[in-house]
Parts: sequence; C-alpha cells; structure tokens
Amino acid sequence: MQKLYFKYWAKTDSDHVKFHLLPYHCLDVAAVANRWWHNSKFLRQVFPWQCRVDEGKCLAWILFFVSLHDLGKADLRFQMKSPETSKYLQDDLVAGFSSILKPQVRKYDHGTSGYRWFTHEAMDYGCDFISVEVADEWMKRVAGHHGSLPSSSVCDDPPLVDPQFVARDKQARWELVKDLQELFLAPQGLTLADVPENVPDFLAGFCSVCDWIGSNSDWFTMVAEPQDLQEYYDTRLLIAEKALAATGILSVLKSPGGMASLFSDYQPRDVQVLVDDFKIGQGLTIIEAPTGSGKTEAALAYAVKLLDVGLADSLIFALPSQATANAMLDRLESVADRVFDKGKNVILAHGKSRFNKGFLDLQRVARLHSAQGYEEAQVQCAQWLASSRKRVFLGQVGVCTVDQVLLSVLPVRHQFVRSFGVRRSILIVDEVHAYDSYMYGLLQEVLKGQARAGGSAILLSATLPAYQKESLLRAWGDDPAEQLSDYPLVTQSVLHEVVQYVLPEEQKSPSCQVGISLSPSPLLSFSHDLIDKIISKAEAGAMVGVVCNLVADAQELAHRLKNKTEVTVDLFHSRFRFRDRMEREEKILAHYGKNAKRHGRILVATQVIEQSLDLDFDWLVSQLCPVDLLFQRLGRLHRHDNKRPACCEERECVVIVPVDDPMDFGDSKWVYQNIRALRRTNILLEQHNPLVFPRAYRELIEQVYQEEAWQGEPSALTEFFAKYKKEQEGSQYAASYMAHSHSVPLPDTDGNAATLTREGEMNISVIPVLIRDGKRFCLDGSPLDGLNEFEQLEVLNMETIGVAQSWRKVLPAVGDDQICYLAMSGQGNGEFYNLEGKGNLRYTFERGLEKMEEEE
Repeated sequence: MQKLYFKYWAKTDSDHVKFHLLPYHCLDVAAVANRWWHNSKFLRQVFPWQCRVDEGKCLAWILFFVSLHDLGKADLRFQMKSPETSKYLQDDLVAGFSSILKPQVRKYDHGTSGYRWFTHEAMDYGCDFISVEVADEWMKRVAGHHGSLPSSSVCDDPPLVDPQFVARDKQARWELVKDLQELFLAPQGLTLADVPENVPDFLAGFCSVCDWIGSNSDWFTMVAEPQDLQEYYDTRLLIAEKALAATGILSVLKSPGGMASLFSDYQPRDVQVLVDDFKIGQGLTIIEAPTGSGKTEAALAYAVKLLDVGLADSLIFALPSQATANAMLDRLESVADRVFDKGKNVILAHGKSRFNKGFLDLQRVARLHSAQGYEEAQVQCAQWLASSRKRVFLGQVGVCTVDQVLLSVLPVRHQFVRSFGVRRSILIVDEVHAYDSYMYGLLQEVLKGQARAGGSAILLSATLPAYQKESLLRAWGDDPAEQLSDYPLVTQSVLHEVVQYVLPEEQKSPSCQVGISLSPSPLLSFSHDLIDKIISKAEAGAMVGVVCNLVADAQELAHRLKNKTEVTVDLFHSRFRFRDRMEREEKILAHYGKNAKRHGRILVATQVIEQSLDLDFDWLVSQLCPVDLLFQRLGRLHRHDNKRPACCEERECVVIVPVDDPMDFGDSKWVYQNIRALRRTNILLEQHNPLVFPRAYRELIEQVYQEEAWQGEPSALTEFFAKYKKEQEGSQYAASYMAHSHSVPLPDTDGNAATLTREGEMNISVIPVLIRDGKRFCLDGSPLDGLNEFEQLEVLNMETIGVAQSWRKVLPAVGDDQICYLAMSGQGNGEFYNLEGKGNLRYTFERGLEKMEEEE
C-alpha cells in the first residue's frame, strides 16, 4: 500500500473533489478488455492468430499493454492539471511547482508521453536488447488511444524542475509496470523479454474502445483509497461485463445462419440455393447475380454462418449512397431480430440514427468539464461518436455508405477505431461495381487490411467486369483462377483457395426480354416528341421512370413535364438537403414501390435510383450511360409481378443516344469519363434488340469493357481510352498513396471524409442557412446556433447538400473542412435565394438546390 503510484490520480470530477487513482483506471480498462475477450469467440481466435502465440499468453500480453495505456499520467505535468487533487496526494509537488511549467501542463499529451517514457525506460522494466523495439511497437498501439499513434519517441523532460520530482515520477512508473507484470504476465510465466514479435493488427482500436467504456463513471465509480491490485481488479470484472452489455457491443447469436434459419418462410431462389455450399472460413466472397435476385439475403445468410463459428462479432453493410443505405435499414432490422438474442443494436450511419442510447448519454458527457479537458476519454468518446455516421462501427449490425468504410484506411483521427470496427465485422459491400478508380483503389486497401487482420468480406454486384473481379482477388492476396463465364456466379477465396460456384440450370430464373428503342437527340437532350410520349404513357395509366445523368437535366425536364400535364410529376436527385431527400425518398418508395397503388405517374430522377431502391416502373426512359449502369436502371422495369396498363404490357426502355456525331454525349461525358464505354454501349444497343437477360449481363458487359480495341474502332477513341486508363491508374495510385500516408491525421469530419474518399466528386457540403440578428437558422426556422456541439452535428448532417468541387466558383468561402454555409433569404413561398457567392442560386423544397443559369 506504500507504492508511489497510489499518489497519482487518473480522473477527477469537475469540482476536483472526487478522484480516481491511476492504477485503478488502468485496471478498469484491462477489466473491460478481459470481459470483451471472454465474450467474443472472434477476439479469442483472431488475436492469438495475429500474435502467433497461444490464447492464454496472448490474453496476458493484451491485458498488460492495455493496462499501460495511461502510463503517461505518471508525470507531474499531467498531475498538475488538477492542483487541488495533486495537493491532496503530493503536497510537496504543488509547493515546488514552477509557474513556468503551466503552459506545458496545458499542452501535455499523456498518450504520446507515456509511449516516450516507455521507450526510454524499457530496459529498466525488464526488456532485453532484442525485445525493446518490439515492445515499443506494442506500447505505441495502446498509447495512441487519443486519436493518433505517436510518431516520435523523443522524450521531453520538463524544464526547470527539481530532479526529485522527475525521479519520483520515474519510480512510480517503474513500480506500476512491475506490479502489472506480476498481475498479468507472471501467471503465464512471461516477462518483457518474451514480448511477441507480431503486434495485433487492431490493438489500437480495441484499446481505445476499452478505454472509452472503462472511463464511463456511471459504471466505474471513483476510488481514492489504496487497496490490493488483484482484489480491486477482481471486483471490476463483473462491472466491466455489465458496462459492455449496456453499450450494445456484445452480441449473442440465436441463429446458426443459412437461408433455412434466417428465412424459414421463404423459398430460396437463384444464388440463395448455393449458400449452404459456400466454404466456411476467413475469406472473400464475390456474388454476381441479377438485380432483384436476392443477393442481399444470400449474403446475410452466409455472413451469419461466419458469425456462428466466431469469424466476426458483427456485420457492416456498406452501400454506394445515403439513399441506398437508408433503404437497406428496414430490411436489416427485421433480419437482426432473428440473428441476435437479448435485443439488437442496428445502427444507421446517418440521418435517422437508430442506435443503442445505452452506449453513452452523449449530451450529458458533453457537458462534463474534466480537469483533463480534451484528453478525457469520455469526452473523446463523446466527440467521436457525436456524429451518427461513426456509431456504425460499434453496433451488431451497421448500415453506412462506403465512404465510412474507406476512411478506415485513410489518415484521419481515430482511424484505428474505424479499422477495428470494420475488421471485427463481416464486411458486406453492395453494388461494388458502382465506384470510380480512386474509390476502387481505397476499397482494395480495405480488402488488404481485412485479409491481413483475419477478417472476411462479401462483395455484391449484378454487373462486375472480369478485370475488376481479378483486381479484387489480387487485393485479397490471391491469383485469380481462370474465370468462368457462367452467370450468376459466386467466386470465393477462403484460406487462399479460389472456388467458383455455378448455379444449376434448373435453379436459374427464366429469361426475360427488354425491348430497346433508341431516341437520337443532340447532347442527349429530351426531344419534344419524347416528352409527349412520356406524358401519353402516364396519362394512359403507366408509372413512368425517367433517369437523367445530371441533376440540372432532371430539374429542367421535371419543370417542362409539369407545365404540360396534370399527371403527378415527382423529382428525385442528390441535391436536396438530406432531410428533404429522405422524406422524398420515402414518398417515392410509397408511390413507385412493390405495393404502391398503380396509376399514371412520372418520376424524373438521377443515378440515385440505380441501386438498392425497390422501385417498379411500367415504362422507362434513360439517357445513354455505360452498359453496366444501364442494366441497373433496367432492373427497375417490371420489377415485380404487378398488373400493367395495356400500353406497357411488354418491357420497354427508350434510351436517348447521340443523333449525328457518335461522340456527342453533351455534359454526360463529364459524369461518365470513359467515352469508349458510352460509344460501345450505343453500338451494342443497336445490335441487340431486344436485350435477353440474364445472358446480356455477361455478354455485353465484357464486350464494353474489353481491354483491346474493337475491330474498326477509331484510332482517336483508342488514344482517348489510353489517356483515360492512365488517369484511372493514377487515381488508384493516389488512393494507395493516401492509404499509406503518415501525415498528421486530419479531423474526422464529414467534409474531410468526402474529400478523402471521393476524388473530385461530391465533396463540398453546402448547408443553406437563414441569418437573423447575427444567428444562423435552418430553412425551416429551427435554430442552428446555441445547440451543443453534438446536437449541432446531427442537425448539420440533416441540412447538408453535397455538390461537386466545380461549384466553388459560385459559392462563398468553403472552409478547410469542405463545408460551406450558404446564407439565403426566404421569399415566403418556399423559395430561397443566396445572399453571398457569385452564382444565382435557388433552393426550393420541390426542386432542390440549383444554379438559375442551368434552368435557362
């Protein structure tokens, strides 16, 4: 009880009256790690696999180093963050404290300094010369729990301080490390000379979350009186288990997975019948099957089988856009009820955030004023989780956009928490064909990390070209076998053995035909005749879908249609405030979904309806786009077994194509930069009418993306493609470079997320605001200023409109976080116009954000 470390505090209350002794907080966090380990078959399997040591020894090393995460608090600079507490524990410290040190107290980072002290004192703790470097790597992972890993081991002794205080700190650290060795390492016969050479891949993320939970004073009450460490630790194990259960992190399965268990009232079809044949093991699974064929259910049925054998703790479902993620939530919630016992924790990573509030009362924590300030783990946890987009990584089932997953390999603060969340999960990525080369490069880095950490991934696509599949398998670490041309097809790499599964003929869905009518028009514009035909179909009772490549085209077309017909015309695109977009999405699903009341109606939309939205049109119009994306659009045509009006009994789609110049694609060429793919798609549509599915998937996609030039293809087009390909390779290289960058981590904000994950795409977040008496309000009049930081983050998420970088020329100043607050004035009729910036911008709840010159 006379050990020096009992004179050091780790946590105090806001009044500096109560405090928690340093060794006890270290043991609280170790207790959380212990109980998480014992409740997770996955952690018990993967940590020893990564360390290459047996389970008992691995746990000892994990608990030992996790308990050292706050070693840097045994330093007078940290202790003087609360002079009142330090005076009680070490009266002479306060009396001898020089005022010149006060600036150092404010900026002292106990995580980084703890790592530095360890590296300088490692030999004293028992490391031999050989193990020092490895032990330093272990320590770096646990000392980086406040956002970024230490980048330097250079120690900075406090200046102008009596040496007795420095010596006392060192002695306290030595005693603490020695006693923690006795507590965790000695029972396994281990010393620091035996530290394993392989550092667990996600130790940093695991330690951070354990620290967040172990810092929750609701569970881990403050203790100020010395007592035996073993006795204290034993009393905290049960508390740690209850705290973990309250977070929703722990999951108890009640289903072994498979189609029969999860979907007992459902007759498996298409690739679903193959699920029970899939190999069980850590690996990559690629499912290629038609739109609407049940890929999602097949992936979930297989993923739960992997959970059942301990290959993961949770599921993360990543989709191309917020709209597709939103549409997936209800489907996954119903499945989660069948998968997890004792309640489920399904988290949507944006918008309607449905999350287990037991994890933390964020608003309450936000109001805490700890002596530690920003370094306080509870405050760090609250700040990181304040954005609902991040909670996705700490649930049982998470639904998010792919951007949130890609950030797990990019230099942002707490990146290792994201990567831990991804790698402890079965990662399911839907519509995997829908990403550009830069995002594909990042996805490959994610897959490399998933394979390296012993995780698993399932990739879904209706239309995946062979070269993309090869690149994904190589990222996983395998040389792809000779690819089969069958369709549907499942390709697995499990334990580095590649297997392909072909659906028996008798299980394949019947073939269907789609008639294609080409409508030549300059710049892919909508002719008067085509507009009249859209209206006549709708007035005859058809539900008509029109898909545009650009938001401006969709806004203009919807306006023209409304002026010419009494039939309802709906508009849906990405340039609405997110709250308006979600409301609009719900209405569109109700009006055009499977169970909608069928009557004449027109939906004008952009690519937001290409993926995952369950819409059913009687007749479809589309501007020309690459063949794989066109097939996605066609998946919304006669999607369900609904009664069709007489004018639309057959599946038919009108595709707007160039009229004279075969490369006259208008502004669509900026959306789809691969002009060769556009031209080839146009040619194949002329040659294949009707399109016969599913055969067309493999035949046409492989032809469009064939690497070699077609016979007779213009040399200018070949040269253009060579330039395009070089640019795409540069984008993939840039993605890899960013993923391996060791720059100072950027703040983990939505603006930086968009900038880092979308090369030149929709990476400016515009937030329209009203200004009244110098304060900001949302367009509906609700206050924006005056909210606490965490409430404001949620509101901002709902108010954001994503626009491309090209909008900079018409916007007011865009901040470093890629956020632009756009001051607007209301006209009293639902119209708002910008007060700042160079462009003439308007926002309406019906049309979204638009440049007025676009309408002209």
